[in-house]
Amino acid sequence: MLFFDTVARGVDNESTISFQVLQGFTCTRVQSFEVAKVQKLIKGCRRRGDKKVVLRESQLICMFNYIKTETVTVFTDYPADLLLYYNYSMVDPSLCQAYFSALGYADFSVFSSTLAFKKQILFNNAKDCLRISGTNINQTQLIILGNMTCLLNSTYIQNSDVYVVEMLKLCLDLSSDQSTAVQNVLLTKNTSFGAPVNWTLNTLTSLGFLPLYLSSNFWAYFTMKDKVQFLRTFVPSLKDRLVSYSKIASMKSEADKVSKAKTRMIVRAKRDTACTAGDITQVQANDDSFPFGYDVTQFNACLSVQSLKDNLAAISAKAMGSDYQRIILDKLNQAYPTSISDEVLQVLGPTSRAGTVTDISKWNITTIDTLSALMKSSDGDWSSDQVSAIVSKYLSVSGKSLGSLELNAIGGTNLCALDLSIINTISYSSLQTANALSLTTCSLEKMQAVFSIAQKAFSDAALTKSTRATSTVSANTYQLIMSYLGGADLSYVRTLSASNLSMDLTTFTSLNPTVVNALTVTEVKNLLGTNLPSLKTYENNTVVRSWIGLQLQSALDTLQIGLTGGRATDSTTSTAAASASSSSSSSNATVTAAATASTAKPSASGLSVHPLTRLQQLLLLAVVMGTMKLMN
Repeated sequence: MLFFDTVARGVDNESTISFQVLQGFTCTRVQSFEVAKVQKLIKGCRRRGDKKVVLRESQLICMFNYIKTETVTVFTDYPADLLLYYNYSMVDPSLCQAYFSALGYADFSVFSSTLAFKKQILFNNAKDCLRISGTNINQTQLIILGNMTCLLNSTYIQNSDVYVVEMLKLCLDLSSDQSTAVQNVLLTKNTSFGAPVNWTLNTLTSLGFLPLYLSSNFWAYFTMKDKVQFLRTFVPSLKDRLVSYSKIASMKSEADKVSKAKTRMIVRAKRDTACTAGDITQVQANDDSFPFGYDVTQFNACLSVQSLKDNLAAISAKAMGSDYQRIILDKLNQAYPTSISDEVLQVLGPTSRAGTVTDISKWNITTIDTLSALMKSSDGDWSSDQVSAIVSKYLSVSGKSLGSLELNAIGGTNLCALDLSIINTISYSSLQTANALSLTTCSLEKMQAVFSIAQKAFSDAALTKSTRATSTVSANTYQLIMSYLGGADLSYVRTLSASNLSMDLTTFTSLNPTVVNALTVTEVKNLLGTNLPSLKTYENNTVVRSWIGLQLQSALDTLQIGLTGGRATDSTTSTAAASASSSSSSSNATVTAAATASTAKPSASGLSVHPLTRLQQLLLLAVVMGTMKLMN
């Protein structure tokens, strides 16, 4: 939120600030506030009943840096997710249960891959606090652990009190080992759900999200009628929570394999090629449990081309799984042998993901509505070849280009699948009015191309319409260009370092590693600002570790955050140091070329970044030698 600081500055009671405003909390926006004011804002992010502010790791770490010297005794005064990053050594042993009880409301999936190791550390500390010995956890301990129960491995699940099922049914994601363990507990132990032979529809509805993860061995204890009734309400609830279509399809498949003896509505000893399950009509298509009861063979046999045309939107939204989707596309190709219109494509939904490049070549993608419908992220992922085929088909229409609406529809991940030549056609005005794009899957070359456009789109001059030159970057420009900084050159990052912006570590570690390695200790200190202590937290990140290894240990010591692994002496013979020197003295264009050439790795589109020509190598060598001469 660009105006977070303006809004927050005028509010005295943190409890009255809306969660929408609080989601704009960043170190960049609060660094001009008094510490006491920031601490109030942090408390304002705590849970209010069942509602919570959704915060990213970078925001939570920033918050921790503002309270790390405080003695916290009432942990519920703070956001539960913040406690994930709290220094446990500061917790009074007599309050450890209160700490873990408050932590039990946290979302443990907020951890980045870099800091995921903290989950095990937290669990180990919880075991010590709660005096958990072995792999048996009692009911009281499970209740205190709360959401941390979702981290338990299969051994803990099977050996703990059966109340573990009650805790796990709230988990939105379970591994296959966890799922198997839960199922074993349900099938073999004396749980509150009773013996499997007595299970009914009420059992299914009382299991929370667990049915999503259980196998046919579990579903075999329910009648076909109970399963149909359950799926009619359960599937829509899963879609509302944006559960992936592949998970829902897998659950339906497991549920359909076998039913309780003598109650299955349709019993087939073999896979009939004729329709025996009943023709698929509007009635079946609009049932939220559909296509439950129709295996792939029966789905193909019972679905007529005409019925598919009449009920395409309903059928496409419910028939999940690549086998079902392929049948739908084959029948559509029968219905429309030469081409498929915009109107049909707009209701194709998840089924579109089964389309081959050959299928896509027959699609008429002529409107932004069609492109937006096809690119809807909740319908599933596309392959790079599919994205390229769809966007190329759209751009082949006269007058079409990658405007802001198109960029919003395509999104950052899919944008990275496009050829560089297409990306270079994006205008800075289109990028300026588009939503922020995540380019984490882009090749360096493509990141640099988009950054070049973003630099024009979000410069202070472009945003304020001012002609006055500035040597720093404003907070507004920084926030708008942040998602594109992976392609930033050394000169721009150094400008950021001089702009008092407090870059978070998530953004820092997304920068071009060659550019990061060219930064001095002082430049990194200024770049991170109030986030500097987080550098120690991220010290095992590949980008951070590489940079540390290039610095003098004596220089790292000046940061006073405990970084180790630097060089003992100043050696100018180091290849990495030479690269950093050349980056420091070269022009922006030379730095970008050197950074690109040094990687020489395949890009996402399969192209390679070619090594420097002989002439370029000689020119770069001259720059390096000249720089070394100046240094000496």
